[in-house]
Amino acid sequence: MNTLMLVSGGDAPGINAVFYHYARAAARDGNAVYGARGGFAGLLNGEVSLLKPEAAAPWAGVGGSLLESSREPVLSSQDAEQRLKARLDEWGIKGLVLFGGDGSLRHIPPLLEAWGVPCIGIPTTIDNDVAGTELTLGFDSACNFAYHVIDGMRATAHALPGRIFTLETLGGDTGFLALAVADGAGADVVLLPEYDYDENWLAERLREAVRSRGHALLVMSEGVKTKETVVANIPQWTGIRVRDTRLGHAQRGGAPSHRDRALAAEMARIAYAALCDGVRAGVAVVRGGRAALHEGLLAGISASAPDRVLYDFINGLNTDGHSGN
Repeated sequence: MNTLMLVSGGDAPGINAVFYHYARAAARDGNAVYGARGGFAGLLNGEVSLLKPEAAAPWAGVGGSLLESSREPVLSSQDAEQRLKARLDEWGIKGLVLFGGDGSLRHIPPLLEAWGVPCIGIPTTIDNDVAGTELTLGFDSACNFAYHVIDGMRATAHALPGRIFTLETLGGDTGFLALAVADGAGADVVLLPEYDYDENWLAERLREAVRSRGHALLVMSEGVKTKETVVANIPQWTGIRVRDTRLGHAQRGGAPSHRDRALAAEMARIAYAALCDGVRAGVAVVRGGRAALHEGLLAGISASAPDRVLYDFINGLNTDGHSGN
């Protein structure tokens, strides 16, 4: 059985590891695996090539994606179904493995199901915001990338006390990544796009951290609308110097962690087995700490918000949003 792997949307650490483990499993059974370069736009243009495990192996521990992605909305064109099926028939492809975040996995699989094209999704985003799964591929690696940076910031904070350090993570318009990093790093403050904050509380929280420990650490998501003014105004609010660090897209392109490599191997096996078993639509998810197949679509599953209890705990707030100090 011939299958094809395709990346839609952003990259995430661990995608290349899935390529390798999936191609390896298929090769054992004598099945061919193809890869589309440039997402669905590349597939419709015929940019497809055989993907063998020996070619994928050197990339397994590398960030990014061996197969380039694309966000071009080519599937909305009137002849998209006809062109897609023609390309799949050209290589005898019987099913797709789709890598993507919340948008890709919500909107593309229903379309493919309506067209009769079997598809198994792999949730790949460092934002960890895909509904229906506790964990997305790349999230753990992105957290570890941030910790390495924070460790360096804290070394400087010890050598030169009396400063406030701010760290901006990725995460899109959600705060799951920033919240996890703030929790694991023991930050004094975390700001998320989902929850409002009071400037007077923020200033006092940071001043108190500097008074008690010699420095303060504020972690915020890129989706916080006031992020620019926060960094600019903290020195005025507190009278304390600020050192700002923004991780940017380097956080998305780091090498996969052990946890993400292991998850990639599990999800690759799940996706391959599902297509071999004739599953028409499904997503490899993590539930109860274990990887499993969600058979069907994610369209009806509601998105969750970052843990408010954890957010309040990190910020020293009661559940009503007021200071617990």
